[in-house]
Amino acid sequence: MATHELTSAPTGTSGRTETAPTRPTARQLTFIGATRLLPSFCILASHLSFEQVFKNSAVQEAYYRVFNPAGFNAVSFFIVLSGFILTWISAERPPDRGFQARRLLRILPVHFLTWAVIVCAFAATFAAPGLFTTLTLLQGWFPNHDVYWAANAPAWTLSTELVLYAVFPAVYRFLLRRGDRFLFGLLAGLVAVVVLLPVVLQLLPDSTTFANAAFTERGHLVRVSEWKYWLVYVFPLTRLLEALCGMLICLLVLRGRWIRNVWAPTALLLLAVVVEELWAPILFDLTALTIVPIVLLIGALAAREIARWRAPDAAENRAVTRVSTYGKYTFGIYMYQWAFILVCQRYVHPWDNSVAGGVLFVLAFYALCVAVSMASYRFFETPVNRFMKPAIAAFAKRRPTTSPSP
Repeated sequence: MATHELTSAPTGTSGRTETAPTRPTARQLTFIGATRLLPSFCILASHLSFEQVFKNSAVQEAYYRVFNPAGFNAVSFFIVLSGFILTWISAERPPDRGFQARRLLRILPVHFLTWAVIVCAFAATFAAPGLFTTLTLLQGWFPNHDVYWAANAPAWTLSTELVLYAVFPAVYRFLLRRGDRFLFGLLAGLVAVVVLLPVVLQLLPDSTTFANAAFTERGHLVRVSEWKYWLVYVFPLTRLLEALCGMLICLLVLRGRWIRNVWAPTALLLLAVVVEELWAPILFDLTALTIVPIVLLIGALAAREIARWRAPDAAENRAVTRVSTYGKYTFGIYMYQWAFILVCQRYVHPWDNSVAGGVLFVLAFYALCVAVSMASYRFFETPVNRFMKPAIAAFAKRRPTTSPSP
């Protein structure tokens, strides 16, 4: 979720190449950039669905049952997309010594700011261990919801981002040297692990369980095993598998080895969401049922756009291009929303709305987060990046020092 720019768009090469694909031009993936806004909205709407947004109980239930599972699926979408985008960017600028520093510069300023604001306003709500682990982005390694949801609750995904940044350069270089068959086989294996993990966990004892407004099966609130939920949904090494799927998708797209049909994956995704709501146990709702259509859809969106670039009479879709410019703000939307939700919970209580009022409230809430994210990107994140980039560039160019041999 944390990667929030699509700054380069290399075209693919055919065949079983063992080197980075050639890049005749740098272009932006507008289809994916525009698509990011929908899962971004789903995450925010799912968080709001835990409250009584609508006074009418039937409307509130319908809202909750649509957007609550959609929030889980949207998080999975962004984790896969993180691996995809890093690979896409690296095809034009391979990771060097400054790679991790540049990536951290994308997420840490907003993380530290949102953490500080929430802690200053609501510190008494959270235990000290949770505050420390969320500050250092270690919260995902602890199987305790009071820890990984402390302070800015959505920031737990950044634990996965840190692991992805750490392993990405080595994994990227390894995958570049592999052929298409290996990449497809590895992708199938990773997806199989994501799908089968909750199946295996269903056979094991639950141990301690806990309840949360997000946990439902067929519309009924349920309790979930603490360690099983953590292992499937929060544990960084588990979620890293999805980011690695994104890397593989991108390499195969760049090699011209991916389908361009976006409608079939979209239909599969809708079907999976219906199955989640009508049948699936909660552990299957988190990632297992939607990982296949998400993988297919992200690749198809990119492959379709590359094919459009290559068409001799291709015309730019200005509406899509205009909407895609807002894609870079989705990280800020994700990070800032929880502070506003806490304000609503503690002070404002803007609940029990009419149907029209509730719809307007959710849309206005999203618009507020977009506006704050845009302001943050222009007046906070960009200046911090400009200030730090020269030091990172100098570090990247500096050759590692080697100790003299005795």
